[in-house]
Amino acid sequence: MKDRLIITISDVQGTRAFNVHQVIKKLIIIIILAVVVVIGASFWFISELNTRMDNLKEEKEKQISLKEDEIKTLVEKEKKLQAQNQFYSLQIKGKVKDIEALSSKLDHIEEMIGLKGDKEKEQITAETLRKMSPIVRMYMLTSIPSGSPLKETRVTSPFGYRIHPVTNKKKFHRGIDLKAARRTTVYATADGVVSYVQTKNDGDFGRVIKIRHNFGFETIYAHLYKVNVNTGDVIRKNQEIGLSGNSGRSTAPHLHYEVRSGLKVLDPKNFISWELGNYNSIFTEERRVQWESLVKLINEQFKMVQP
Repeated sequence: MKDRLIITISDVQGTRAFNVHQVIKKLIIIIILAVVVVIGASFWFISELNTRMDNLKEEKEKQISLKEDEIKTLVEKEKKLQAQNQFYSLQIKGKVKDIEALSSKLDHIEEMIGLKGDKEKEQITAETLRKMSPIVRMYMLTSIPSGSPLKETRVTSPFGYRIHPVTNKKKFHRGIDLKAARRTTVYATADGVVSYVQTKNDGDFGRVIKIRHNFGFETIYAHLYKVNVNTGDVIRKNQEIGLSGNSGRSTAPHLHYEVRSGLKVLDPKNFISWELGNYNSIFTEERRVQWESLVKLINEQFKMVQP
């Protein structure tokens, strides 16, 4: 009976006895122990998971806290940048007003230099005109700005004081505006050398070309769509130099064209209409140039080179 286990169960119906082999006893004990171990391991595993979840939650909370701090820092930086932007914008607006005021003063200075006292300038004499040979006449029409920088056009804004189309303020217009569709070919009005080129759409003139000609003359072509020359290029009369556009401070596509002589701003319209058929007209219509001295100089130069 050593290898058997007797289990007695009593209830209202009586008492019953069961004989269980000792091996089965050990097996039951092992199963019970295994169940206890599994339950204990399950509790440990659940506890470990809870611990890890708590750690993950803490890390996420820390990350969220850090992100909130970063967001606050970025918001503060953005506010500072906006404040700086407003400050600099006000400064820029102030500088623009200063530049406009200075430009207005410059306009008056240029007007004084180019316009006042012009009637007292020397006038070309009939004798000097009579001594001009056909070669001299053609040379002057080639080396001094003449004709239009566009094949077909009309003046949309003349030379002199006007109400500026952008600022709506009275301002001295140093050149003339010629009607031109976008990408219309622009031509040089005299032989010369390119003294300045701006290929970027910056400033009042946007893309611009300046050409220096003989005897102190200069032409300016502004608000261009494209520039086809470089600084230092030698240019011939009627050479293509760019395309008209709407760059810079402009309300519509057109060509702004200027003619200068030294420090004087001249009316380009007088030079646009200057040609061999009305050759002498320039000497009476544009008296801000010392034509008498200039023509005498050119005549002397041609006498020196003639055999």
